Amino acid sequence: MRTNRSLAGLVRRACSLHTTSVLAAPRPFFACSALPAASRSKNVAFGGSSSVAGGSSRPQQPLRSLGQQRCWANVPTRVNAAAAEAAVEEQEPAQQQKKHKQQAKQPQQEELQQLTLVELPTSEESEELLKIRHSCAHIMAMAVQRLHKGAQVTIGPWIERGFYYDFDMPQPIADKDLPKIRKEMQRIIRKNLPFVREEVSAAEARARIEAAGEPYKLEILESILARDPEAPITLYHVGEADHPDHWWDLCAGPHVERTGKINPDAIELESVAGAYWRGDESRPMLQRVYGTAWESKQ
Repeated sequence: MRTNRSLAGLVRRACSLHTTSVLAAPRPFFACSALPAASRSKNVAFGGSSSVAGGSSRPQQPLRSLGQQRCWANVPTRVNAAAAEAAVEEQEPAQQQKKHKQQAKQPQQEELQQLTLVELPTSEESEELLKIRHSCAHIMAMAVQRLHKGAQVTIGPWIERGFYYDFDMPQPIADKDLPKIRKEMQRIIRKNLPFVREEVSAAEARARIEAAGEPYKLEILESILARDPEAPITLYHVGEADHPDHWWDLCAGPHVERTGKINPDAIELESVAGAYWRGDESRPMLQRVYGTAWESKQ
């Protein structure tokens, strides 16, 4: 009898020590088979008011004999190896994609660091570029009059980074018309027509302008003579007089020697705007077509 009681005490002590160690481990639970099922579910569940959870190692039911009780603690839940491998495999593509994106960004960042600002030359800084742009203004006017019958020309100078020409149009030009005008310009350029300078008298210039039906050019001629009656009057021809694409304009120059000196792929028509003749709101509203040209496409 005394022996049984001693053994029971040892069992309780062992259970108490085992319970304490298990409670310190992640998510264990302690169970004792000597306790009824209801007592086990009540006393062992964490968060409840069990004596085990409260730190006591003594069961509420007395232990009768060594053979009637068995105490054990379960081990922490094992991680499913297959599920863990699947989770890793799912993460790997995302990590690889992130790595590839970072690697792709590095060359781009290096290229940006190597880029340097390039200051493009203006017409005043390059005599050749000035001639190209001024010649393109004439070629554009020539193309517009080919495509839009009744269009009258006014002025067409080079500007800092391009050129423009003002037209009095029977029908307005829209932005959608610019590609077609550019294509006609390229056709003229590829003809490699010469730019021919001709100096004429004021009377000869007036007669030709009147015959061409260009009132704005006539007004320009009169303003030149009003400033200087002895001023030289020059005309610039695109192509020889007997060439089917021949065209001329009242102009002081300068221009390239031939249209072939212009790179047809390095010209662009940019926009259409309105402009009053001579900047006077009481005068007709004209259409101004802006363009740019460079020595090369790059």
